[in-house]
Amino acid sequence: DVGKMRALGFCVSIEHAEFMAKRFTELVGIPARAVTSRTPADERRAALMALRTREVNVLFTVDLFNEGIDVPEIDTVLFLRPTESATVFLQQLGRGLRLADDKPCLTVLDFIGQQHAEFRFDLRFRALTGVSRRALAQQFERGFPTLPPGCVIDLDRVSSDIVLRNLQSALRVDWSGLVAELRRIGPCTLGEFLAETGVVLDDIYRRRRGGWTGLKRQAGIETREASADDATLAGAFGRLLHVDDPERLSAYAALLRSGERVLDPREWRLALMLHFALWGANAPADDLAASVRRASSDQPRSEEFAELLDVLAANRRRLVAPVAAVSAVPLHVHARYSRDEALAAFGVTNPGSVRQGVKWVEAERADLFFVTLRKTERHYSPTTMYQDRAISADLFQWESQSMTTEASPTGQRYVNHATRGSTVHLFLRETKEADGDLGAPPYLYAGPMTYVSHTGDRPMRILWKLAHDLPADVFHGARLAVG
Repeated sequence: DVGKMRALGFCVSIEHAEFMAKRFTELVGIPARAVTSRTPADERRAALMALRTREVNVLFTVDLFNEGIDVPEIDTVLFLRPTESATVFLQQLGRGLRLADDKPCLTVLDFIGQQHAEFRFDLRFRALTGVSRRALAQQFERGFPTLPPGCVIDLDRVSSDIVLRNLQSALRVDWSGLVAELRRIGPCTLGEFLAETGVVLDDIYRRRRGGWTGLKRQAGIETREASADDATLAGAFGRLLHVDDPERLSAYAALLRSGERVLDPREWRLALMLHFALWGANAPADDLAASVRRASSDQPRSEEFAELLDVLAANRRRLVAPVAAVSAVPLHVHARYSRDEALAAFGVTNPGSVRQGVKWVEAERADLFFVTLRKTERHYSPTTMYQDRAISADLFQWESQSMTTEASPTGQRYVNHATRGSTVHLFLRETKEADGDLGAPPYLYAGPMTYVSHTGDRPMRILWKLAHDLPADVFHGARLAVG
């Protein structure tokens, strides 16, 4: 019943908003107003009140109400402007997600995607679901089975076909097309190129084409000669796209700028993490200053790394916090790390020698557990059960290695870690399968945990209590029924 509707319509321009309000009011008899930057403040307030009282049913606007508006009664959102910014999309969608009496649902009408062949549905659905780009098409085909309880994405058959074709097309980003786009735009930063084209970082680094600097070379914008480390650094940057904690982002940038200086113990470990990320798990770590000099001496790649860190800082999506249990360890709870980075954070200088999913770091008196929830993508099933799983947001069930008994030194350390002064840390990822040249997925650091109880021997099945609740999306993937 449009007479009871309270809607916001997001338009391309002020003229568009005024046109839409006039068409709705005069042509189809739906009371509407345009509220833009030209609208005086008192008229804006009056328009919002008119929407609340249903004196008008639609307000058309241009970016004005992306954020900061609080009208819980809004029950319909109209997307009338193309935006491939996940942030803007979620801000606009969020205007209708407040709970209110007599508001059973939010109706979202998107009039944009089908009108533009270049529109990226993958960006929109990744913003909604949080799943990886590679997993998106699979999730879509199966009806998004891993959405949080109470949430559903339901498309009719024709819409599903349109969106699925668009997703499949987006997964085949053509490198020559990226080169042509960069030539059209001209000299720009990595962040500017992504914003202008709607391309995501994965598109730049997935293939062995040389990353951002390689793209600039092929477009004729970067003419400096490639160094001996050029290919190595290009591949390393592609494996750093997960970096999402502010300390590491700022520390990596500072290390490349600082040149020769003395590092405190925490900075030394951050440098060690960067060293293995750039040069590999088996690279000797006896001279970290030389390692940083080696990276910063390649001027084009050093500039690319600085731009990449800026983009990663702008794209952070999850709140993280420094771990309190071991203050010398530069990890942030709910940030993501490769296994080598996590080991380096605990002072391990030879991560390439670690072959198992558990590591006891004697110097830190810390046990590290690296858990892959689904051993392979082929194991997908909504009802598949695994022994390593979340029981609740703060309880995690974990199985030891097959020969561990309660009476063994390792078993006793697990059971009595609190009284013995050692800590236990959990790292989680959903799958271990590599995403092209981006390498294996990183782990989410779930933080420290304490022993609760256990059953069995060879292996021990141990229940741990996490110091920090798992994020909702991670808990969903790690709970009893894992897809």
